[in-house]
Amino acid sequence: MTEGQTIAETKRDRVRRILIEPLTEWGFRKPGDMRADRFNGFMAALCDGMGYLADEQLETLCAALRTRGEGKDRRGWPRMATITALAEAIAPRPIEEIPAMRRWFASVEGPKAVRDGALVALFLFWEKFKRPPLTDGDRRAIRDKAHGLDSDVRVRRDRERRGVASADDLQWLAWHSGIEGRAMALVREGSRQTAAIPNTGGEA
Repeated sequence: MTEGQTIAETKRDRVRRILIEPLTEWGFRKPGDMRADRFNGFMAALCDGMGYLADEQLETLCAALRTRGEGKDRRGWPRMATITALAEAIAPRPIEEIPAMRRWFASVEGPKAVRDGALVALFLFWEKFKRPPLTDGDRRAIRDKAHGLDSDVRVRRDRERRGVASADDLQWLAWHSGIEGRAMALVREGSRQTAAIPNTGGEA
């Protein structure tokens, strides 16, 4: 490497530097009931799964995990379920990074939510709970959220048109537009996939 050149840090490298190496130095080690090959896979999955977190969020996760060692001596690495739950509390993992959730929005459910005017509310539900609405209470909460968001959009956009929007109004509209854009990208992905499927049916 010549003078002035730098090696770009990968997401995995960043997670190792900020999360894994400090906890290893703290005393975390392979759990006694886990084979070496499984532990190596666990470490790789941890690097990939936590790569969405920003540096300061990884630092927060590192601090939170220090007291959650497992085993008799409390030095075994916590299970992925423990780590993921803490990470989600710090910052929800983007839906775009989870293939099963991408497929759900790309299915018939995405366009249906668009027609119902509930796409943003549904996206926020998925981002928070990482699951589809399962109960009447879930669906009612999404409908109520959608109505509230629609009202906020209309009120704040009216203020923007009249030139009296506050900084909070503009920030909120930018946030809403960003969420809507992310959700619509997943819906359009499904439309492109459907259009790409060749029609193999015979003539009537």
